[in-house]
Amino acid sequence: MDDTFYRLIFFSIIYTIQFGIVYLCCRKASPKLTGKLTLGAWVLMLVITYYSSSLGGLISVAVMIALLFILRKPIDNSALQQFFADNKIYSSTKYSQAVMDILGKKNWMYAEGFINKRPGETTSYLFWQGYTSAYVATGKFTHTTAYTNYLAFIFPPGSVSNIFKQEAIKATDKSHYTFKQKLKFFFVPDVDTPCLVTTAADGNFIIQYIIVPDVEHYSKRLDWIKENISKLYSPVSKLSLCN
Repeated sequence: MDDTFYRLIFFSIIYTIQFGIVYLCCRKASPKLTGKLTLGAWVLMLVITYYSSSLGGLISVAVMIALLFILRKPIDNSALQQFFADNKIYSSTKYSQAVMDILGKKNWMYAEGFINKRPGETTSYLFWQGYTSAYVATGKFTHTTAYTNYLAFIFPPGSVSNIFKQEAIKATDKSHYTFKQKLKFFFVPDVDTPCLVTTAADGNFIIQYIIVPDVEHYSKRLDWIKENISKLYSPVSKLSLCN
């Protein structure tokens, strides 16, 4: 029984790496479907491994390759271009070394956007898209490249209120996550919660996400910005009243 337990632990780590790579490579096409299929494949491989570790190890490579071919498809660049046009996001040469010192080198593509804070008042912000890659072995003779994509919103000094900054910091809190959510994000990246919220040395305010680079996820992140950027004060329900 002890040998079976340790064997399952060992292979669960291997399968986590394998199907984690599949998710990272294929999530652009359909994040929800990719998440369900990779998690299902992980569970299936553990069940097979319980009876035969050699069979499980062999099948897992075949399943991994099959999922990579089935789930991967190119990004719809025309939809992204329309998203950028609709939201007034244009290529830009604006750059901040203080921001780069925090975000690091992630093959950033620089753009600038414009957003309405309130009726008649528009502010600009930087819209940086970046990625990192890792060369990962998936077997003795096979390998793949896993990508992690990032999106950073960068607001000039004085362009957003302290309430907006507090809301952004609050959005990073994961203490309310259920066990199911924590288990999910053990296998797949959390693309809904900011991975970094901070102020650079030059006063630029930064909100960075791990992201799926498609219109659906970009729209969700930008919609949150639009919803919160006009906040100048906290609603009464959020105030702490003392006697």
